[in-house]
Amino acid sequence: MLAPHHVFSEYRKWRNNWDDLCNRCGQCCYKPKISIVDQKVVVRHTEVCEYLDLDSHLCKVFENRFAICKKCNKVKLFDALFSPILPKDCAYAQTFRGTKKTTGLG
Repeated sequence: MLAPHHVFSEYRKWRNNWDDLCNRCGQCCYKPKISIVDQKVVVRHTEVCEYLDLDSHLCKVFENRFAICKKCNKVKLFDALFSPILPKDCAYAQTFRGTKKTTGLG
């Protein structure tokens, strides 16, 4: 996990172009199934959103996704820092948990 001042610095860097940080993996477009196995949280991404293009990993209704898809939620800083639902190779998780430096796709 990054030190708080690094988290704040990264957030200031990305806050005005938050969606550009996304690496378009598409994994947040799968419905997560959360379970506890051996006292650990296990997240499996199962059912896919109907608006995800499986070839490109892009949302077919991206610009209007929150209005069209009631299941779609914006990734927030708290999610990037703590949510077990975001996969480890998610650019938001990597950037704010300090596991890998990313530049996004912009």
